[in-house]
Amino acid sequence: MAQPLQQLFPLIRRSGLTGWLAGQYRYLSFAALLLIASVSPSIHDQATRRRSASILCCAAWQTLPGYLLACVLLSAILTRIVAVSADSYGLSHLALEAILRVFVVELLPLASTLFVAMRAVPMAMLHLAALPGQPGAGLRDALPYAVGNAAAVVILAIVGGIVSLLVAYPVVHGFNQWGLPAYTRLIGQVFDPILAIAFSAKILFFGIAVGIAPATVVLDPRKYDTGQREMRVMVRLLLILVLIEGSFLMLRRF
Repeated sequence: MAQPLQQLFPLIRRSGLTGWLAGQYRYLSFAALLLIASVSPSIHDQATRRRSASILCCAAWQTLPGYLLACVLLSAILTRIVAVSADSYGLSHLALEAILRVFVVELLPLASTLFVAMRAVPMAMLHLAALPGQPGAGLRDALPYAVGNAAAVVILAIVGGIVSLLVAYPVVHGFNQWGLPAYTRLIGQVFDPILAIAFSAKILFFGIAVGIAPATVVLDPRKYDTGQREMRVMVRLLLILVLIEGSFLMLRRF
């Protein structure tokens, strides 16, 4: 009995599943190292802080005008569609609540995450893909990308949410003040303490995902070309975002 088992273990070690699990363990270890490094003050020297600020500027500040324009247009169009549809069914009082719960809470954080990811992945690939494929080798080089891109997601999500709240009111009530007390009360009812904490946590996790996923390119095998590596990073990021969004949707049911 012992001899067949001894012959089986080498086959398991050489199996594709074992290799895939080993690769995922490397990615998780590298992600944990990045998280620990991001909250370690001793690692954030002047050069690292300067590099993180530069990446944050590229990922957030340079994209802010286009992002705000997209938020204004989408918020105005969706609010108008929902308001007209709700009014036709006699549910006009629910139009703004639907916009807050669907667009601001659910769609906007995901949109800001993908907006940053479209710049974060190519920018990280340009520099990090040439580093050695070991977790410790590219940690200091990958840290500014993780911090800068994560902060960019949080900033754009918060700014986009504020802009959407400001745009939704005049689309429904016009430029007058009679509906302002009810609107502010509705915002407080929608963003109750539980939803506010969940909303903040979701934005934070989205930011961490966008910060870490492009940085893991340093661990990808060198047999892949630039296009294949970028595709692997994007697929990895999308899977993480789906897991985060699905987890928060399930938690909200309880």
